[in-house]
Amino acid sequence: MSVLGERDQSAIAEVLATLERDVAVRLDLGPVATPVALLAAGGRELDPCAETRTLVEAVAAVSERVRLDVVEHERAGAYPSLTIGPGLVYLGLPWGYELATVVHGIAAAGRSEPGLSEESLTQLASLDRDVALDVFVTPT
Repeated sequence: MSVLGERDQSAIAEVLATLERDVAVRLDLGPVATPVALLAAGGRELDPCAETRTLVEAVAAVSERVRLDVVEHERAGAYPSLTIGPGLVYLGLPWGYELATVVHGIAAAGRSEPGLSEESLTQLASLDRDVALDVFVTPT
């Protein structure tokens, strides 16, 4: 039985059916450098790494084009950490609305052409150095 309900699996399958190429997804797990207690309804404590692994494995199982590699670390760090394609990194447990961010990130990495306008691509090509962008996702 999947952790994803039928409705969620169907919606994810619809998005991932658009993949034009294989997408590498790497899940890094290990001891959390700054642990935070997460509680489920009823007061049960959750392990964010285990929950993320279960969820990401369920998402990857929906499409043969998603190649999941799970790496376990012994040194404490910012885990769980999910790398999609060549450089999209998601930190934390992708529950609720955040799961859509991960699924659509996989879909974007699976396109053969970028989803940006020619003008945007031209402006990006004119940059004289690499630029990293941090995007924070929250449902509120």
